[in-house]
Amino acid sequence: MIKDIPSPKSPEDAADRSLECQAALEIAFQELMARAVNAGWNEAEACSAIIELADHRALAMIENDFIAEQIAALFKKG
Repeated sequence: MIKDIPSPKSPEDAADRSLECQAALEIAFQELMARAVNAGWNEAEACSAIIELADHRALAMIENDFIAEQIAALFKKG
């Protein structure tokens, strides 16, 4: 069972915040990988799927930010 993920302890602009986030997600990631392997996926397939999901999420975030900027610019003109 995936446990709660610890909250960040450092401010958003901290240089090592990404490492802190990785450490916070490590247990959940290992559990997710184990569940995928137990379901019959190999580790490479599970890692590839997680990478693709993260990539799609990051691209969606970028696109959403771009659209929000475009909408804000339209409202400024109007």
